[in-house]
Amino acid sequence: MSNAFSDKLPIEKPQDCMSRVISGTTSSFVAGGIIGALTANWGDIPQVLQDKPLPALKRTGAIMGSYGLTFAAIGLAYSGIDCVAETFRGKKDVWNGVFGGAAAGAMLGLRLGKLPVGVGAAAALAFTSAIVDTNGGHLKAGELFNDHQTPVRAIYPYPLRPYQAEEEE
Repeated sequence: MSNAFSDKLPIEKPQDCMSRVISGTTSSFVAGGIIGALTANWGDIPQVLQDKPLPALKRTGAIMGSYGLTFAAIGLAYSGIDCVAETFRGKKDVWNGVFGGAAAGAMLGLRLGKLPVGVGAAAALAFTSAIVDTNGGHLKAGELFNDHQTPVRAIYPYPLRPYQAEEEE
């Protein structure tokens, strides 16, 4: 009996390019919006907006939208170039993700208007994508780095409650 969260929620990845691009762009927009909301709430509120909720809410929405669009552009660049590379090359391998990561980093630099940021982010995201693809889609070490001596950590270390064990059987 496995208690892993991933065993309870089977997630199927979309296979066609259009679904992957839409999924990547949408999920990136949502993640960017959440990060934008956190950033807006951690920042200092201008003195003019402190006692007025509507302008402060509009400012928060504008920051959320800006972050959301930035992340959506990065997700679109990554998933779009990954699909284009897979289509033109006729292979599904690590290099598609490397090209997508480089495009996503370049998009970040383009959105910020800074060439050094774009070059650095392109290299970092391409490298990260290569590591993730090499490890089977996870950032944790796969068989490539497994020494077969380190014990596996339990995801949920607490025992099941008796009523949960009966439901699973």
